[in-house]
Amino acid sequence: MKITNIFELGSALEVDKDHVLKEFQKGSLLLINLKPQEYEYEQHDNVDEMIIAFKGSFILETESEEINIPEGSMITVPKGVKHRFGKESEGLILVAFG
Repeated sequence: MKITNIFELGSALEVDKDHVLKEFQKGSLLLINLKPQEYEYEQHDNVDEMIIAFKGSFILETESEEINIPEGSMITVPKGVKHRFGKESEGLILVAFG
């Protein structure tokens, strides 16, 4: 068995590039490094998206609101909701689809 230091791994990642930690039969768990920058809107029509502020915090923007997600908190984005990370977002997040 292997232990992975997620803080070290995530800090070395290229900004806003998905790193698959584990693929599941019907989904994935991703580690993403967020830094302050402009992010594009995205939408997932077939699956909910669970996002955990693992280290640091982030802003989740939808077309109608901005939500501050502090470190250690989780939010689920329902399928079909257009969303993006706010440009002030900074930290490591875990994202699960499926």
